[in-house]
Amino acid sequence: MKKLVITTVADPMMGMLWETWPTTRKLETHYGEQLEFKFLSGQLVKNVYDLVDQNVRQRFGDRVALNQYWVRLMQIYLQEEQIGNMPIYMGGNERLFDEHHLSSVTLNQGILTIAGDQQPRLDQVLYEIQYDTVINNLQTNDIKYLTTLAQRFELGAEEFKARYNSDTIKQKLNNSEQVRQQLQIDQLPAYLLTYQGKTFVVKGLPKYENWQKLIQQVTNGAITEQTVKFDAATLAAFLNKHPHISQLELQTAFDVNEQAITDALSTIDLEKQRVKGTIFYRKKG
Repeated sequence: MKKLVITTVADPMMGMLWETWPTTRKLETHYGEQLEFKFLSGQLVKNVYDLVDQNVRQRFGDRVALNQYWVRLMQIYLQEEQIGNMPIYMGGNERLFDEHHLSSVTLNQGILTIAGDQQPRLDQVLYEIQYDTVINNLQTNDIKYLTTLAQRFELGAEEFKARYNSDTIKQKLNNSEQVRQQLQIDQLPAYLLTYQGKTFVVKGLPKYENWQKLIQQVTNGAITEQTVKFDAATLAAFLNKHPHISQLELQTAFDVNEQAITDALSTIDLEKQRVKGTIFYRKKG
């Protein structure tokens, strides 16, 4: 089967990436095995001091400059919620950047370490990091957090540490940067569409109807939408692939309303957490 590979180029810290999950889920169900999804590390913030107000930093010091930047960043996160209606909370717990946490590179390094080359696992690790960043407001670029997350994915602390500091992971990060430079990707998120040896760069946040046109153009109509089946078996298989997911994503993926999802999940033993206008489901165990 000919496949179109869609590679998302982004940083796990990005609210804009979080907002794309419903559209991604719909692409998964409507195109099935014809699409293959990959992730390329974006490494958005190399050093947060490059982004603070330098005049404030010079006059009042690092801490005040970082506080000011964090307030501005929280406002950006909350504005991004309007993109896809995936809920975002800010200010309820820890902050991402402080005097001891100056970069998002650790996030990118952590996800590559925990997921390895397993794409389904990468998808799940990425989702957990994003959820903890924009819902639980945890300091997800902290090594202690990443070590704990690794253990949730059955990667022990010592093995995580060894992989995290390995030349292999560092090379993957360097390779990602080289790809971004070669393809002149100067804004995130971006997407690489690869089909039959040709790669096209898409910048911005395409809506589903934009994706339909892009897929048609890139594959010359060879890849088309399929009929979406919504039943207990299909939903169970989808939850096995995505054991932590929102009601909004499920509605979007299967083109059904909230009640249909609620009814379909009523016999499945799931943890539930309401966040603003949607419910997040998590498989137990």
